[in-house]
Amino acid sequence: MPVGIKKSTKRLTLCAVLTALGVVVLSLGSLLEVLDLSAAALAGMLVVIVVIEVGGPWPWLVWAATGFISLLLPLKTAAVFYLIFAGYYPILKEKIEKLRSRLLRWAIKLFFMNAALTLVILVTRYVLTLPDAALDWTWLLYLLGNIAFVLFDIAMTRLITLYLLRWRRKLGIKGLK
Repeated sequence: MPVGIKKSTKRLTLCAVLTALGVVVLSLGSLLEVLDLSAAALAGMLVVIVVIEVGGPWPWLVWAATGFISLLLPLKTAAVFYLIFAGYYPILKEKIEKLRSRLLRWAIKLFFMNAALTLVILVTRYVLTLPDAALDWTWLLYLLGNIAFVLFDIAMTRLITLYLLRWRRKLGIKGLK
């Protein structure tokens, strides 16, 4: 088998396995509502592996396939959070982290997070038509959301480092880019 075809097959296989695993993780978040946001964040970490090991359009395909398949789940909170933010953020993070200015990196990251949160609030207000009284605490939602996001980003950076230093070698995934 030619090397190019073998490499493409390995890429496709890895992406398919990580997509399936992402759907399983989001299913757990759907079954145990308390874990919905955690499940979405963990499923996003699976996209990190595709970003590091495969690159190109593959991470976007894994994000889309995982997210849209997960919309078939009975409770959609984890899937929606994954689609709106947690699933594609690792792809953006790779690009953003290449910028030299730490301040600019954080500004861009917070912009994307707040844009996603604004989308959620607008959908809640105008599509789900919750009364405005339910959203009176929007400022607190932004404050706590930004604090949670900073912690999420720091945790993701540390997990990526751990993956690169320890797990990557143990998993034996290499040479797929």
